[in-house]
Amino acid sequence: MPIQPKNFDENEKNIYMKALSFMLSLDKKNTVEKLDFLKIQAVRCGFDCRKLKTKSTDKISDIALALNKIDNIAIRRYILLNMIRLTIAGHELLDNEVDTIYGIGTKAGISVDKIDDFFLWAARGVEWQIEGMRIVEEDL
Repeated sequence: MPIQPKNFDENEKNIYMKALSFMLSLDKKNTVEKLDFLKIQAVRCGFDCRKLKTKSTDKISDIALALNKIDNIAIRRYILLNMIRLTIAGHELLDNEVDTIYGIGTKAGISVDKIDDFFLWAARGVEWQIEGMRIVEEDL
């Protein structure tokens, strides 16, 4: 059965939103695309949007510890994958974001190889989006 954020329990929803908010706060620009991504994920999992935070004082170890409280490795992976998706929502990936995701992921029991796979998947997605815009705009 595929992972469905709407089926997360309250603890998993809180950890999911906490992890995304943490990643959002690493980027001092807080792009509209990243904020929109955060809001969409909150709606998808049924999180109360009034409780959304765009700033976090958590540390890498806090987020990794929170993820480790989730028994289901697939849900931990899903959250990490979406942390990556949030960071690339503005089509820019900062070195500290990459380092942070590897730090959190490995501390949460996710292998470096799996995290590499996530980043490769995300890069293909960005290339696909850019190619789509090129196709739309060519020959105008």
